[in-house]
Amino acid sequence: MPHQVWTQSYGKSRVRLAKVDRDADAHQYTELSVDVELDGDFDAVYTQGDNSLALPTDTMKNTVYAFARELDPCELETFAWTLGSHFVENFEHVSHAAIKITETPWQRLVIDGEPHPHAFSGSSAERNTCHAVITAPTKDGEDPEGAIECGLEGLTLLKTTDSGFSKFLKDEYTTLPETDDRIFATTLAAKWVYNDTPDDWRGIRERIRTILIREFAARFSPSVQATLFEMASAVLDAEPAVEEINLTMPNLHRHLINLAPFDLDNPNVLFLPTDEPHGNITASICRERPDEAHDHDHG
Repeated sequence: MPHQVWTQSYGKSRVRLAKVDRDADAHQYTELSVDVELDGDFDAVYTQGDNSLALPTDTMKNTVYAFARELDPCELETFAWTLGSHFVENFEHVSHAAIKITETPWQRLVIDGEPHPHAFSGSSAERNTCHAVITAPTKDGEDPEGAIECGLEGLTLLKTTDSGFSKFLKDEYTTLPETDDRIFATTLAAKWVYNDTPDDWRGIRERIRTILIREFAARFSPSVQATLFEMASAVLDAEPAVEEINLTMPNLHRHLINLAPFDLDNPNVLFLPTDEPHGNITASICRERPDEAHDHDHG
């Protein structure tokens, strides 16, 4: 029975680079990891061993470095779009190019109250992300089309009170006690898409991060779900260019330690941090669309 290639993609992963911008007295430092994946007419590579249309993944790596030299890679979205467009515009058999960029942020050191011009400190596990999928134009002279998803991951947040979980569904296996005072800890991942091209990619990214942090701390949390919705809604309210935002917020538990065997009390002060197992909450929040609003009104 004959077989066929149903789906495929190939590329280069974890192309790491660091770039120093020395044009000003205060240097800028950018550190990225770039993934490149191509899709298109590559069936013969698999079925016939014909490599004539197989662009080496080493060439993809070199292309990333060449573009990083010529462009400003600190604007992740523009860098990803330009890089992906190169592959679909220069190779007719490439139908899609997916570019994923992960940025490791570095913070400028402050020495005696003054920002240092060329010394930095590494951050925690937090990363900035960008995923662009560029589609080849269908007609000569047209520009490539595509979609960009921006995000951040590894943003660890915790508050020691103003969080609870009560009046939840119970069955014969439920042992969790209700509480109106618990530690709320999470490592946030956020992804969002735009309905328009922002004028300042990095500026809107920084504002979204600030909003998420502010809303996490702003008020009492009756559940991770409720806080997630408030955080996402605040972003949509403040940034008209954001069409939809997805948040993933694992509930990283802090369990109260039982000190009774030692004849000691524990008035909500001593906890065991654990991340396994953990609750995992994720949702995409979008602007209400007219047709969906109609369905809700008459559902």
